[in-house]
Amino acid sequence: LTSLVNSILDLSKLQSGASQFELSDYDLTESVRDIIARVGKLTEAEGYQITVTANEQAVVHADAARIEQVLYNFLTNAVHYAGPDHQIKVRQTVHDGWVRIEVTDHGEGIPEDQLPHIWERYYKSDKLHRRAVMGNGLGLSIVRQILEQHGARYGVDSRPGEGSTFWFELPVIRNG
Repeated sequence: LTSLVNSILDLSKLQSGASQFELSDYDLTESVRDIIARVGKLTEAEGYQITVTANEQAVVHADAARIEQVLYNFLTNAVHYAGPDHQIKVRQTVHDGWVRIEVTDHGEGIPEDQLPHIWERYYKSDKLHRRAVMGNGLGLSIVRQILEQHGARYGVDSRPGEGSTFWFELPVIRNG
């Protein structure tokens, strides 16, 4: 219940503009690697394997804690839906002044007609609501607010039976 209330308060602050971002220049690539190492330690005992590839270092101007929150949400969702191979791939690419972070699982995927709705609060594409045990239905709505307030581009590519790739892009300040 505390988690649900905190998520509702967080979303409310983001939507109203009351949440202040602490913007700074930071190395997104290192941040991604740190988060993956932390999540990997929690999941490897259960057989999950998270791999990361990055074509170059990328420094961005953003709220590091909030962007970490976005990545953490994408990773925990991928763990919940990783599929029987328990493989999660994180890919970072820098192209035309933008850095793109992709988190891919090989799980059940999301039907195309449901993709536009997954960013809405409380929306759950799984009709059996398996996710209710794992989350409160606010994570992707919070992610959307964070990314939109950063001027980021974001989305999801998914095919039923093949898995999903959640992604976001931020402008690069400089390449490392």
